Amino acid sequence: MANLAGAQAQAKKFANQNDLPSDVQEVRENIKDLGDSVGHMASRQYERAQDVATDAIQETGDAIQRNPLTAIGIGFALVSYSAWPWADGAKP
Repeated sequence: MANLAGAQAQAKKFANQNDLPSDVQEVRENIKDLGDSVGHMASRQYERAQDVATDAIQETGDAIQRNPLTAIGIGFALVSYSAWPWADGAKP
Protein backbone atom coordinates (compact mmCIF):
# COMPACT_ATOMS: atom_id res chain seq x y z
CA MET A 1 0.00 0.00 0.00
CA ALA A 2 2.83 2.39 0.78
CA ASN A 3 4.19 1.94 -2.73
CA LEU A 4 0.81 2.78 -4.22
CA ALA A 5 0.61 6.06 -2.27
CA GLY A 6 4.17 6.95 -3.28
CA ALA A 7 3.41 6.13 -6.90
CA GLN A 8 0.33 8.34 -6.81
CA ALA A 9 2.34 11.21 -5.30
CA GLN A 10 5.00 10.84 -7.99
CA ALA A 11 2.30 10.70 -10.67
CA LYS A 12 0.77 13.98 -9.38
CA LYS A 13 4.21 15.61 -9.30
CA PHE A 14 4.90 14.43 -12.84
CA ALA A 15 1.46 15.66 -13.98
CA ASN A 16 2.16 19.08 -12.45
CA GLN A 17 5.50 19.24 -14.27
CA ASN A 18 3.69 18.55 -17.54
CA ASP A 19 1.45 21.56 -16.83
CA LEU A 20 4.47 23.90 -16.66
CA PRO A 21 4.80 24.40 -20.43
CA SER A 22 1.10 25.25 -20.69
CA ASP A 23 1.42 27.64 -17.73
CA VAL A 24 4.42 29.31 -19.34
CA GLN A 25 2.49 29.61 -22.60
CA GLU A 26 -0.45 31.13 -20.73
CA VAL A 27 1.84 33.69 -19.06
CA ARG A 28 3.33 34.57 -22.46
CA GLU A 29 -0.13 35.07 -23.93
CA ASN A 30 -1.15 37.25 -20.99
CA ILE A 31 1.97 39.40 -21.39
CA LYS A 32 1.28 39.75 -25.11
CA ASP A 33 -2.33 40.76 -24.40
CA LEU A 34 -1.13 43.30 -21.85
CA GLY A 35 1.32 44.77 -24.36
CA ASP A 36 -1.42 45.02 -26.97
CA SER A 37 -3.75 46.75 -24.50
CA VAL A 38 -1.11 49.24 -23.42
CA GLY A 39 -0.25 50.00 -27.04
CA HIS A 40 -3.90 50.57 -27.88
CA MET A 41 -4.40 52.89 -24.89
CA ALA A 42 -1.27 54.88 -25.79
CA SER A 43 -2.49 55.22 -29.35
CA ARG A 44 -5.84 56.59 -28.21
CA GLN A 45 -4.17 59.06 -25.82
CA TYR A 46 -1.88 60.28 -28.62
CA GLU A 47 -4.88 60.83 -30.90
CA ARG A 48 -6.68 62.78 -28.17
CA ALA A 49 -3.62 64.95 -27.51
CA GLN A 50 -3.24 65.61 -31.21
CA ASP A 51 -6.91 66.63 -31.45
CA VAL A 52 -6.55 69.02 -28.50
CA ALA A 53 -3.42 70.60 -29.98
CA THR A 54 -5.07 70.99 -33.38
CA ASP A 55 -8.12 72.62 -31.78
CA ALA A 56 -5.92 75.00 -29.76
CA ILE A 57 -4.02 76.06 -32.88
CA GLN A 58 -7.28 76.62 -34.76
CA GLU A 59 -8.74 78.69 -31.91
CA THR A 60 -5.56 80.77 -31.70
CA GLY A 61 -5.73 81.48 -35.43
CA ASP A 62 -9.38 82.49 -35.13
CA ALA A 63 -8.61 84.81 -32.21
CA ILE A 64 -5.80 86.47 -34.17
CA GLN A 65 -8.13 87.04 -37.13
CA ARG A 66 -10.79 88.58 -34.88
CA ASN A 67 -8.40 90.89 -32.99
CA PRO A 68 -5.08 91.29 -34.83
CA LEU A 69 -3.90 94.35 -32.87
CA THR A 70 -4.54 92.63 -29.55
CA ALA A 71 -2.57 89.61 -30.76
CA ILE A 72 0.33 91.84 -31.78
CA GLY A 73 0.24 93.58 -28.39
CA ILE A 74 0.25 90.29 -26.50
CA GLY A 75 3.11 89.01 -28.65
CA PHE A 76 5.15 92.15 -28.04
CA ALA A 77 4.51 91.96 -24.29
CA LEU A 78 5.60 88.31 -24.17
CA VAL A 79 8.79 88.99 -26.11
CA SER A 80 9.61 92.03 -23.98
CA TYR A 81 8.94 90.17 -20.75
CA SER A 82 11.04 87.18 -21.75
CA ALA A 83 13.96 89.38 -22.92
CA TRP A 84 13.92 91.63 -19.83
CA PRO A 85 16.18 89.45 -17.58
CA TRP A 86 18.91 89.29 -20.23
CA ALA A 87 18.77 92.97 -21.13
CA ASP A 88 19.46 94.04 -17.55
CA GLY A 89 22.29 91.57 -16.97
CA ALA A 90 24.13 92.08 -20.26
CA LYS A 91 26.90 94.35 -18.94
CA PRO A 92 30.43 94.01 -20.37
